[in-house]
Amino acid sequence: MNLICPVCKTKLTQIDRSFSCVNHHHFDIAKSGYLNLFLTNNNKIHGDNKEMIQARTSFLNMDYYLPLKERIVNEIKKIKPQSLVDLACGEGYYTKDLPAINKVGIDLSKDAIQYASKHDSSTQYIVSSIFDCPILEHSIDCMTTIFAPIAIEEIQRCLKKEGHFFCVFPAEDHLYQLKEKLYDTPYKNEKPQRLEQLSLVEEIRITSTIHLKDTKDIQSLFMMTPYYFKTSQTDKEKINNLHQLDVTIDFYLMHYQSL
Repeated sequence: MNLICPVCKTKLTQIDRSFSCVNHHHFDIAKSGYLNLFLTNNNKIHGDNKEMIQARTSFLNMDYYLPLKERIVNEIKKIKPQSLVDLACGEGYYTKDLPAINKVGIDLSKDAIQYASKHDSSTQYIVSSIFDCPILEHSIDCMTTIFAPIAIEEIQRCLKKEGHFFCVFPAEDHLYQLKEKLYDTPYKNEKPQRLEQLSLVEEIRITSTIHLKDTKDIQSLFMMTPYYFKTSQTDKEKINNLHQLDVTIDFYLMHYQSL
């Protein structure tokens, strides 16, 4: 994979368990296998914290979102990419199964990247900002972003000509039954706007119903949504009274190609 130095933007070369550039900036691979290329001068927590990661991992490992993952994998198989970068990869639930020979997963959360690298040897995981990717320009066949902000300038910079970009957003009915339990006036999601900077290949909608079998799974799902941060403590406590729930999962999988 064509990685670049976060300091001087020159190409990184791997020697044993270390990466370095021509200007002698060195970055060691951690014991668990990830590479930290995020430059910071403070100890502030960046990215998702351990509590959020544990909730997301607990929920995703139950494969409630397996229909989404299988569709993403099948769509990417059609283009047969040699190189793939998963932006905002989190703990690697989707990344580990994405079909490409050379894979990189990038996330700002060190805790998430540590978990991912311990459970997936097929991918080089990197701590970095998706808005400042340590990737050589126009060197990547395929990039993905699943439930995260779109770093469009970096995507355009990193993709090869006619390279592919897949992104996932919640569709209108996603988790509506959960919102009915939490709020007096539940609302549907707005349809995401198309990216004008890339060419739309296909818009795929994936809808299913899942059965959450206990309070823990319902709480884990709630904690991995944006609603968790916008909900009052009083409404949050309503989750404790839910012991099972049938809920709609509804996604847009958007397939774009660079111009």
